[in-house]
Amino acid sequence: MRLLLALCVLILSTGCRPSRPTYDYRTGEILLEEDFSRDFAWESYTSPNGATHLRVENGVYRMQMAGGGYNWALNAQLHQDALIEVYGSQLSEYANNAYGLVCRADPGGTGDGYYFYISGDGYWSIRRAQGRTVTSLVDFTESAAIHQGQSINLIRVLCIEDYLALYVNDQFVGEARDHTFSSGVAGFSVAVPEDGDIDVSFDNLRIIEAQLVRN
Repeated sequence: MRLLLALCVLILSTGCRPSRPTYDYRTGEILLEEDFSRDFAWESYTSPNGATHLRVENGVYRMQMAGGGYNWALNAQLHQDALIEVYGSQLSEYANNAYGLVCRADPGGTGDGYYFYISGDGYWSIRRAQGRTVTSLVDFTESAAIHQGQSINLIRVLCIEDYLALYVNDQFVGEARDHTFSSGVAGFSVAVPEDGDIDVSFDNLRIIEAQLVRN
């Protein structure tokens, strides 16, 4: 159903990052509010070896994976300039992982799009997947805003024009610029090294039209 590519979740960077976002933003129309009460609204998938299991379960979207690589799950709501937010809950103990939101993903399920990750040990990253290549727009960087381990985090991303920004628990953590993708669908993603596993649930997803506020 999909190709799993290696994702370097062990490479960490503590370079200088802006403490404040370059832009403020304003929101408009709500495009989607999802409480995961409908199984058919999001894709379900179980890999042949059982290492990956993606599905709506008990009012949340749950993603389980082991054995290395990354995976994603998409819905069908197209967006261009948007704010996307969701509550992510880590259920597994293994902390060297990555999970989060995808914006402007290819509706065809190729895996193309922008990936916003946080990890169970308190790091975050912004990445672009295109074809067989995953490019780090911001390497994994530590942030005190992230609740570590088996915790709940509010993950909010901005995909507006070529501006990409990540907020965690209402705190700005970082940003990037990229013009590769201008529209697509939203999704979730998880990643883990070969010797690890991850079990995460997502709930109360919102997609809202947004625009930058320029001074």
